[in-house]
Amino acid sequence: MDYERDLKEAIGWNIFNLNAIGIWPDPMTLHDRLADFRAFASMIIILTFINIWQTWNLFMSDRDLIRITETLSLANIPAYNAAIKLGVIWYYKKDLQPIVQSLYDDWYAPKTNEERTTMMNSARFSKRLSFWCIVLSLIMLTTYVSLRSFKIVKYDVNAMSQDRLAIYPAYYPFDLRRTSVRVVANVAQVIAAYCGALPYSGVDTFIATLVMHACGQFKNLCRKLERLMDETSKKRKSSEIQQELAWIIKRHEHLNWIGNKIGEYFSILLFLQMLLSTVEICFQGFSFFNVILKDENGLLTFQMFFFVLYVSFVIVHMFVYCYVGDLLLVQSSSLGMSAYKSRWYNVAPSDARCLLFIMLRSTRPLCLTAGKFGIFSMEMFSSILRTAMGYLSVLLTVSSGDN
Repeated sequence: MDYERDLKEAIGWNIFNLNAIGIWPDPMTLHDRLADFRAFASMIIILTFINIWQTWNLFMSDRDLIRITETLSLANIPAYNAAIKLGVIWYYKKDLQPIVQSLYDDWYAPKTNEERTTMMNSARFSKRLSFWCIVLSLIMLTTYVSLRSFKIVKYDVNAMSQDRLAIYPAYYPFDLRRTSVRVVANVAQVIAAYCGALPYSGVDTFIATLVMHACGQFKNLCRKLERLMDETSKKRKSSEIQQELAWIIKRHEHLNWIGNKIGEYFSILLFLQMLLSTVEICFQGFSFFNVILKDENGLLTFQMFFFVLYVSFVIVHMFVYCYVGDLLLVQSSSLGMSAYKSRWYNVAPSDARCLLFIMLRSTRPLCLTAGKFGIFSMEMFSSILRTAMGYLSVLLTVSSGDN
């Protein structure tokens, strides 16, 4: 088997995306100053060219609800989200290296064709996920930049308010009506936006890849446990069964360790993702009803296309976490059912009793949590959408009351 090719198939996109911004936790590298510089530069570019000026713009909005929601939803919240994700992975980079090393070891370890097929199915799903999330991010970003650039070029610069002369509406303490200044400011914003797209999508798919790999390992372990006490076990020595069962228990604990570490490192990040995604969907829906549908400049179709892309972008990233979280919950708890399904009656009672330890441990399945109180699952996904729609109705009511 070509283990190197399989490994590249599994995490090639993750390595490319996170290496570009210097936060890939490569277990073979103890300290990479160039990677740290890329991570630091990406963070500074995102915060300097987008967040600072957009946050300043909030204080200059004169309590204009439409302007505030537009400023927050278009780039301020996504850019802060991207910066947080970049910072979390960068901070835990060394701590994540043993987990990535474990992933490497699993791919280089000898395996049956059936085990390899299970791992490859998870790997191909993760690869498609990584590819399409990045593509969706770039399409959404390019669509918005094109739309805003067209507006800035088309209309009279002197007649527009200065914050509307930037790709992402922001307050600048200098005159953007000068062509050279306006071009430099907008190019800087575009560079920062593309720098933010990589950590925003790349970190999400990296976490999803780790979880999907763990789920594949759980599936292989369940299959191994079910076959441990088949008809051939009657001809095997009790010591051989005990030895293989001990390996299964150690492997189970190792997978639990990986799942617990993922939850420990990313719990707060996942909480912020849940919170900020809810706010983004709400604010973008508010902009849709109050700005896009009232547009009189002949750009309704293009803006509608961007709105669909943007909401899809946010929902897809939230769905990824909920889907893999639900899968982890199911796969980690299925080991107990596999112990029950195994033909424990084919072995001595002393050997069969060892299965109780696995069954008891499986009653506390692994899960992705948001701040240690919310469990990512498909139920949470529907709850997030309902909450966003509830907040949206409140905003629309408040806006109509002000008018």
